[in-house]
Amino acid sequence: MRKTYIALPKTMRLLPSFYEIFKNAGYVSATLEKSIAEKKQKQLEYESDCGQVAYLLVNNMDIPQYVDRNWAELGFTAFDCYREYELYSTKGGHAMRGDNFITNLLPDMGLCPKARFCVAGLPKNKETFERCKNSDEILTEGTFYPAITENYFRRLGILADIIKISGSSELLPAHCDVDAIFDIVETGSALVENGLIIYQEAMPIKTKILVSKAAFKYDENIPKMIEVLRNAVKS
Repeated sequence: MRKTYIALPKTMRLLPSFYEIFKNAGYVSATLEKSIAEKKQKQLEYESDCGQVAYLLVNNMDIPQYVDRNWAELGFTAFDCYREYELYSTKGGHAMRGDNFITNLLPDMGLCPKARFCVAGLPKNKETFERCKNSDEILTEGTFYPAITENYFRRLGILADIIKISGSSELLPAHCDVDAIFDIVETGSALVENGLIIYQEAMPIKTKILVSKAAFKYDENIPKMIEVLRNAVKS
């Protein structure tokens, strides 16, 4: 039987919960569980005890590409990662495809129940954000997710000058020429500590199992695995 490769986020903040879904479906890996318990991440590939599955521990942002390119048949990641990859890739002119994975075969796994994308900024700039909804005024927006941000503001009808940053977005409104930020908010404590407020909640962060279209079509084991996972989620 051909082995199925599953890409999981290697960060210990996410890996235990994501692996638990597959464990509950019967795809147990004693060696991976041992590494999780010991908080060791040096080994990046683990075989399941049944020999049917191999887990690849990957940077969370890279998981969509693993499934898209058929380096893994399945991948477990969150909305921010797969949607950013999908939008960026399908715009054209990029080496990435962005159209070879399915996101709706299984429901949201509910591992990030409080996380959502928000538009946020200094209280004094909220009026600027509201004004941009009904005018040709340009909103300057800082984000780690330019493709999602561009798509969101286009749907709102807001002209946005989007600045790509790599982190610490909470600093931008106070110290840079930025009207607002578009970022993931969970507790909101980082916003409060930096004097920011939420202007508008945009969308929830769903956690999904991505499935390769090619694998789902040509590998008879993949639909069977999806059904096993679906039953495990229900129980």
